[in-house]
Amino acid sequence: MTTRASAADDARMNTAFSFLGHTVGMVLWFGGLLAMSRVLVALAKEPSARNVLGPLAGKLNILALLGAVLTLGCGLYQLSLWPTGAFRHTHWMHHKLTLVIVVVVVHGLLMRTQKRWSNPQHTQPLSRGLAAGLHGVVGLALIGILATVYLSSAHFLRVSSGL
Repeated sequence: MTTRASAADDARMNTAFSFLGHTVGMVLWFGGLLAMSRVLVALAKEPSARNVLGPLAGKLNILALLGAVLTLGCGLYQLSLWPTGAFRHTHWMHHKLTLVIVVVVVHGLLMRTQKRWSNPQHTQPLSRGLAAGLHGVVGLALIGILATVYLSSAHFLRVSSGL
């Protein structure tokens, strides 16, 4: 009996650490992306600061990548705990994952832009609108993901409190 209770306690602890890791990773990922895109906007305004702002954007990208790995890893672990077939009926998760794909694509665009703009041989004018647009998409995706998760009718906080 104690073995079964111990296994259940371990599963609850793993799930709790997974939620914590998912949340911390999300803060690092989105915080890194938002800061990186703002640095790219500043770089577009002041191209002469390329030798300072380019490496700063690269360091923020590392932070965002670490957050992405933590977020996606913990999220996939949580999905693995779902009962078979439950994913098909959870529309809010489909919407959330669509927004996550958008964020992954924008992250790739930000990385490409950062590498190109940090290159001292890049002579074309830098597009402030591109960096500002990517910043806006990251912010809107963050709001969309949070709204999708916390306003869904089947959210775990609402279900556990009886609302």
